[in-house]
Amino acid sequence: MSAETHDNPATQAQPAAPAEALADLAARIAPWLPTARWFPGKDRAAGSVRVIDRIEIPGTGGLAVALVDSAGAALVVPVDPLTGRDAAADPALAAALARLALGGGAVTGLQGSLVGRPVGARGSEAAALPRAALPTAGLRVRPLGADASNTSLVIEGGAAPNGALVLKLLRQARPGIHPEVEFGRFFATSTDWRGTPELLGWVEYLPATLDGEPSAVATLHTFEPGCTSAWDVLVAWLANGGLDGANKEPTLDLARHLGTVTAQMHRALASRADSPDFAPEPATSAGRRALGHRLATHARKVLAASALAASSSPALAPRLARLAELAPAISAELETLAAAGTTAADIRVHGDYHLGQVLVDESAERVMPIDFEGEPTRPIAERRRKTSAAKDVAGMLRSFDYLWVHVDRIHGLGHGNPATLAEAFLEAYRRGAAGELWWPADADEERRLLAAFTLDKAVYELAYELANRPDWVEVPLGALEKLTARP
Repeated sequence: MSAETHDNPATQAQPAAPAEALADLAARIAPWLPTARWFPGKDRAAGSVRVIDRIEIPGTGGLAVALVDSAGAALVVPVDPLTGRDAAADPALAAALARLALGGGAVTGLQGSLVGRPVGARGSEAAALPRAALPTAGLRVRPLGADASNTSLVIEGGAAPNGALVLKLLRQARPGIHPEVEFGRFFATSTDWRGTPELLGWVEYLPATLDGEPSAVATLHTFEPGCTSAWDVLVAWLANGGLDGANKEPTLDLARHLGTVTAQMHRALASRADSPDFAPEPATSAGRRALGHRLATHARKVLAASALAASSSPALAPRLARLAELAPAISAELETLAAAGTTAADIRVHGDYHLGQVLVDESAERVMPIDFEGEPTRPIAERRRKTSAAKDVAGMLRSFDYLWVHVDRIHGLGHGNPATLAEAFLEAYRRGAAGELWWPADADEERRLLAAFTLDKAVYELAYELANRPDWVEVPLGALEKLTARP
């Protein structure tokens, strides 16, 4: 079959392209790939880049979605095959993926297909919106936020709910049930909680092999106009007077509101005892010991790697080396802390909960957690594991530390106690969680679980910053030094 037939965007079932063509596309992608914000790990080179599959998207003038193997990770790269440029923000391609998620159907590539999976009202996935609801003409596509492991785009125009949609490209294609999809369907179809933007559908990559598992590559949610992240709101408020000026009470009120909403989120996640994937599970002593073992193993691995990374951070090398020497003591502490009591059941949790994962509207009255995919460097199976709600609470407490350090670096906060925000959040959360089966009834158990997950989160942050954002290493490093200095 001729090359002209292969390049026709109206042709969905594509014949096999020559291996040379895929190798040429890989060569075009390779130079810029390691510089992309979503490239998994700036601490390693792209290495060999291989295009696993190329799915040409009809109606886009030849644009395609490429599955790219780089350093063992399968990456999702919307691409212009002629130039090799990333085409994620191209309106025609974004609209085509959104229509696929809304209306279903499939687009076949060389080794597999992109399949649309719409979510209808109350879980009736057959009730897909017509593709005509999102015409290509007149659409505007713009990036949403920055500094993220994925790429989120706002699609405006057409007959979308609220006049706009959010298409999120999941830049790493991981086989199996993706938490972002799983949580979105659960909230939309199995609970009455409407505290997060609604999942309308998703797109998954389905390999042609019989034993191949699908991988989610994009999600489509409703857009919440007039919102920004809790991080951005609090940065602006703290920069204008810290906790001593006119913004003191609004800042503390928002921290309290975050605590209340977090408890509501956990209540929703624990609300379906009839759902095997979400039903709360009673904690056991064996389970707590297994948790401690996982946290300790992770800490040993990260701290050993941090010692190796010290050579690339000369200014921090002595401190990283000292921290690595403490790995046995930190691991033992994690095992001891995690072996807390068993009064609190394990539930599904957000898993990567911080101020950047929460939307706040213009009035600061509506607070909405988003991005339920978990910590991006953890395996999917680990992200889906039920655990203590203290993991999310500790994640937000660590985020307040990041917030304070960031604003202090830029503006200087002078006097003021950064713990005030964390305390306001925690007190409100405790009120919302009081008497719930997923929060410890024993104060010592609560203290130990929060301490364990706070230490684990700081260890995770150290690994993430060393690999992706060297300028931020100081924040988790300083936190770990303080945490390990305490009796």
